[in-house]
Amino acid sequence: MCTCAVELDMVPTGPGPPTIAVSSPHDRSKGSRLGGTLNPETTSLSLPQGTTIKISVLTGSSQGIECQLSRPLVTIGRLGGGADIEIDDPEVSRLHCVVEARRDAILLRDLGSTNGTYLGNSRVFAVRLEEMSKFRIGSSLLQVTMTIHSAAEGRSHKDESLDKM
Repeated sequence: MCTCAVELDMVPTGPGPPTIAVSSPHDRSKGSRLGGTLNPETTSLSLPQGTTIKISVLTGSSQGIECQLSRPLVTIGRLGGGADIEIDDPEVSRLHCVVEARRDAILLRDLGSTNGTYLGNSRVFAVRLEEMSKFRIGSSLLQVTMTIHSAAEGRSHKDESLDKM
């Protein structure tokens, strides 16, 4: 399970929009979290209660990696690049894309990567992921899965309310 933390520090840049500095994974302290006040764009970020969201690497040199989302925003990038989930693929940018869990959707956003993020054969910049969606970054194919846990029944089942890809 990937449980690395992301710490975002606002760095004053003078006039204009703020710059976000992201520390390398070796500089991160355990328990680091998003700090400060949240932007309106991030207030709807939240892991759905009673639901497990996993990202699995299906093909490529990192095949078999499975990461359970432990927070609502997770970056994916090249091994050694400082992303939360690191893929051993030279065609993947250091910070390639981000998966966001919102109240009503799972979103995939490209972070300006060199080689792009693909859903099927289409390059995407931001897209809603459905249950069992497969997406490609570099030469690696990844899949997102959601499992809803029923406390009353004590077992889990796939979320049937989400459309299949």
